[in-house]
Amino acid sequence: MTRGGKLTTLYSFCSQSRCPDGEYPEGALVQAADGNLYGTTLYGGANAGPYGLGGGTVFKITPSGALTTLYSFCSQSACADGFSLVAGLVQATDGDFYGTASGGGVADAVGTVFKITPNGTLTTLHRFCSESQCADGRGPAGALVQATNGDLYGTSILSFNHK
Repeated sequence: MTRGGKLTTLYSFCSQSRCPDGEYPEGALVQAADGNLYGTTLYGGANAGPYGLGGGTVFKITPSGALTTLYSFCSQSACADGFSLVAGLVQATDGDFYGTASGGGVADAVGTVFKITPNGTLTTLHRFCSESQCADGRGPAGALVQATNGDLYGTSILSFNHK
């Protein structure tokens, strides 16, 4: 949108049957050092998720509107890589992007923290509920933040470690 209020649609998601390009981009976009915009979708992608919907995607879109799907979630057995991306990405000082999936991981609907390169190579950094009684939490729903020391911080919405 221009400062004068003129809106330009760069891309309309789910333009194909079964939404291989993604569906419901809910998280904020991040403009990367390369000038492109990067983001996530809640559903869609190349792989069926646990509810018959795609597991979500990470995408790159140019300022002129050319979309590239970098990764489709639920590509691993039992969605070990995660599904349902409700938050946006952060580009860290190493140039890679970091984000959260609110479902998948070690069990249904517990979530993951991941790193993805600008070329689409995904690494799962943490699978929630991997500690006894889910002491590490579950269901991350917010974006990560990088501190000045380089560490990444985030929150999860649920924990079952009650005393």
